[in-house]
Amino acid sequence: MSALSLTSFLTDFAVLPDPRIARRRQYPLLEILFLCVSASLSGYEEWDEIVDFGVAKLAWLRRYLPFAAGIPAHDTLNRVMSRLEPRGFEKCLVTWVQRCVKLPEGAHICLDGKRLRRSATARQQQTPHAQGGTSAVHLLHAWCDEAGLCLGQYQTPDKANEITALPDLLALLDVQGCLLTMDAIGCQKSVTQVVATAGAEYLLALKGNQPTLHTAVEAAFATTADAEAATTTGEKPAHGRVETRTCRVLPADRLPAALRGPEWVGLQTLIEVVATRTVSATGVTTTETRHYLSSRQASAADFQGYVRRHWGIENRLHWVLDVVFGEDHRRKRAGHVAANCAIIRKFVLNLLRAQPESKSLNRKRNLCALSDEYRQKCLGF
Repeated sequence: MSALSLTSFLTDFAVLPDPRIARRRQYPLLEILFLCVSASLSGYEEWDEIVDFGVAKLAWLRRYLPFAAGIPAHDTLNRVMSRLEPRGFEKCLVTWVQRCVKLPEGAHICLDGKRLRRSATARQQQTPHAQGGTSAVHLLHAWCDEAGLCLGQYQTPDKANEITALPDLLALLDVQGCLLTMDAIGCQKSVTQVVATAGAEYLLALKGNQPTLHTAVEAAFATTADAEAATTTGEKPAHGRVETRTCRVLPADRLPAALRGPEWVGLQTLIEVVATRTVSATGVTTTETRHYLSSRQASAADFQGYVRRHWGIENRLHWVLDVVFGEDHRRKRAGHVAANCAIIRKFVLNLLRAQPESKSLNRKRNLCALSDEYRQKCLGF
């Protein structure tokens, strides 16, 4: 990942429309965004903390932007970030990542949604929308496990709307030649069409939401003995268990023609993964079988890796956002503030992951808080 220069920061963020009336813009939008990114990089997430950081580091901030009016109050930060249109901010994230990162050819991109659980109160979430209820903010993420970076974010009304939001997210990204993986909610004929239009390939989990097709795929593997197979066994217990995974692949033409019709655009391969887990403490063994559809032709060993790496979006993005950044505990709810602060966290996470030191993300944030030089290094200025 190349360095983020001050020029590229100003260029990428300058396109954001300022939601405030021109005559009342005492604090420029770029200064507010730069303050929020720098504070979050240093581990400060709440508005009061960001103001305190700004006051303490005002001389450092003025190395890069004027801050002629000083540091805005916490109410000003909340008001501006709640009114800032998140669609434009999402485009800034994508533009910045594409400027700084060159993905490897045929990169594996994982797509999955995440809910910001406290972006609406429990009462609001339990009340029907017709009676004034509100859903928590739901975000669709694009994650590249090879690069260790979040490539983009797109806010959706709810989890069920991930399918309708997918074309909009892919329109922002350059996914030509990439492999896109999604869980079972993405196993839809419309998704295969969208992926093919974007010039990419897909690997989709197949479950009960496609019952007829799922049954046919199960039968194809049950009646076939010549499927190519690859087996991976953990050499030592991990998380208190030993797991063995066997992956088998079949060509899609083993399905009845009516089930692999043109609606499943580009369908080439059927995949089966059988995972056997033995709990070290009890010796209890369980077996789980999962099935997938793909437009890519590859070996069983390759698909074994794709399936395994898809969980990187949960382990290296969603888990980190919740545990390191405390995202699920944030109660910012006014306007668009929850979605916009989530975008800032993606900027910060990408900046921290770009640092090669063998340090935890928490240590890197602590160093940013303690050292102006390290913070400057992370920003790439």
